[in-house]
Amino acid sequence: MARLNPEARPLVQTSDAKLAYTHDLTIGLPPQRVTAHFEAARDRCLNEATLKCVLVAASIDDGQRPSGRPQAQIQVRLPHDSVAPFVVFVTAPLPGEAAGDVVLRSQSTHADDLTDAIEDGSRRLAQLTAYRTRLDTIAARPDPRVEDLIRIAQELAKVQSQIEEADAKQRGLSQRVDTEIVSVALRSDEARAGPLAPMKDAWDQAGQTFGTSAGSALRFVVAGLPWLPLVLIGVILLRALWRRRGRRSAMTERTSSRAQP
Repeated sequence: MARLNPEARPLVQTSDAKLAYTHDLTIGLPPQRVTAHFEAARDRCLNEATLKCVLVAASIDDGQRPSGRPQAQIQVRLPHDSVAPFVVFVTAPLPGEAAGDVVLRSQSTHADDLTDAIEDGSRRLAQLTAYRTRLDTIAARPDPRVEDLIRIAQELAKVQSQIEEADAKQRGLSQRVDTEIVSVALRSDEARAGPLAPMKDAWDQAGQTFGTSAGSALRFVVAGLPWLPLVLIGVILLRALWRRRGRRSAMTERTSSRAQP
């Protein structure tokens, strides 16, 4: 499978649209190399200062349980210019590995258009700020009444809370536009080697096997339901014929015994 081309799309905003990019990659690895690639990607994010990488989530299953297939997930937030170097790193073999050991199985990119949300937030923030300024002006008038000062103070507290909430939301949206999320799934299609590997593989497939068998049994039962009344009628008729035949045989034997001298 072809590797990801980091130049396939611009890594910076090229129009007035405010887009938040999310990338999903699935990488196939030998089972014994999943942990090494997980640790390398995680450490690259945490220790490479030039990337300005933020580790959002990281998890790993080493495959020692019955599933037997190691797998790991890592999600990071990166500035636009750091996306391509990070993707190149996580899709490249580590020292001592062959090129075919790392296979990019799937990739996808999704962009959320936040233009309207950011513009609406900016307008609301401007309106709230202007309203706070008017309240400050009213409060600064000479000889205000105590009741008016109390109402203004309450309204100012309310408006200030709304401004802080709107500002936090705007900063969150701006962060999504200024950075990109990269999610990497490290997968192995093979169970770990060893004498118990076939048993682990069978255990891993036990649920699916049970579901398939149960589904086949259920289909057989459902398919046979319409025939059940006919089968019952047939059984009743057969029993009636058998009894009638038995009575005829008994009468024949009694008649024969009476006819003998």
